[in-house]
This record gives sequence, structure tokens and C-alpha cells, in this order.
Amino acid sequence: MVILTMALLYQGLLGSFGAALFLVILLLPGVVFTVYALQRWRSQKSKLRWLHFFYLLLFSLFIEWIGVITAYYFIFELQFENLPKVLINPVFLWIILGFFAFLHDRFLALKPIVENPKDGPLWFELVSERKRIRLDLNKLRYIESSNEQCILHLLDEDFPTRERISKLEERLPPPFLRVHRSYIINPDLAMGLSKTSIQFADAEISVSRSYKDRVEAYLQKLEKPPKEQP
Repeated sequence: MVILTMALLYQGLLGSFGAALFLVILLLPGVVFTVYALQRWRSQKSKLRWLHFFYLLLFSLFIEWIGVITAYYFIFELQFENLPKVLINPVFLWIILGFFAFLHDRFLALKPIVENPKDGPLWFELVSERKRIRLDLNKLRYIESSNEQCILHLLDEDFPTRERISKLEERLPPPFLRVHRSYIINPDLAMGLSKTSIQFADAEISVSRSYKDRVEAYLQKLEKPPKEQP
């Protein structure tokens, strides 16, 4: 779908669908890099995240220009006058990259929660073993990151996914809590919860120093008495 849309877009510049399709194949790596680099960038909380965004723009432009140079050789046969000047315009290339990044986020990216009926399942979309599935978050006990994949441990079943734990953390609603670089827990299903560890039936998860403040803040919130109604 993305390739076809890009080919139709470039056909107006080249006048030939075949040449446009070949150009799209050469420029597609830049689109793929931009889409997934932006996803990673959005999940960053570093003070240098805007500097990283600047580098992202430069590197995406570098990848696209490599594709344009290759097209200059194979499609335009080193005839500079036949090369549409817009293809070497960085603003145009960034607009195209941003357009397809928007399309991915709008129509292809997984949504945080797809259904939330009162007192019913809290459905969560996930790609597991190349299949898009829905899990009930009310049954999700904890998430474990291991060997470049995450494992979602439910009450009755486990599901592996290639989605990064930072991206899962971004999509999960409260009360899910990151307690370690490799663990996100559901405190509602924990058998024991303290400032240093969380107990489940099959695991004891240590709270790392980096996430200790989050756990303490959550415990303090639980200890506060509810406000009296006037």
C-alpha cells in the first residue's frame, strides 16, 4: 500500500509508473528508517531528545539522497537535466517522509486500547508471532524483556512480542508500572508489593534503583485515605 501510494505520487514527476516504482524502491529505506526512528524518538525522555531529532532528520535525508544518487545513475542515466530538482530538495524529501510517518501512525500503528467496556475486558492490541491479537489487560500480570523480545505473562498464558518494552510502557494505561529496565508490572495482580520487590506466584521481581521513586510514589498514593465527600 505504501509502495503503491509513493509510486503514484512520483509518477507525476517521471511520467512513467515503472520508473516511479523503481524510484520508490530506492527511496523506501529512508521512509522505513524515519517511521521507526520517530517511534523510538517519541519514547525517549532524555534531555538531548531534540538533538537526537536533529540527527534523525540529517540521517533520514542522507539515506534519501543515496537513493536519489542511485536513481540518477539507473533511471536518469547521468543526465542531470532529466533529474527533477525537487528530488534533491531537502524540504520536499522531509515533507514526503513526514507524510508517510503520519500515515503509519494514523492507520497502521497499534492503538493503546481498542475497547474498554465497564467491568469487562480491557482489550489491548499486540503483534505476537507475526499475528495481531487482542489481550485482556485485566489478566496481564507482568511484562518481561529478555533476548530482544518481551514476554507478556497473563494469568493463563504467555505471549511473546518483538515490540520494545519502552513502547509497551508508553501504550499501557495506569496502573501498570515500570519497576525495572526489564519489567513492567500490574500491581493489581501482584501477590506482594514493597519498595524493593514485587511478588508473583512464579516470580519475584526486584525494583531497580532507577525506578524506586515511581514505586514509592505509587505506594504512598495507596496509603493516602480517600477524601471525605462534603
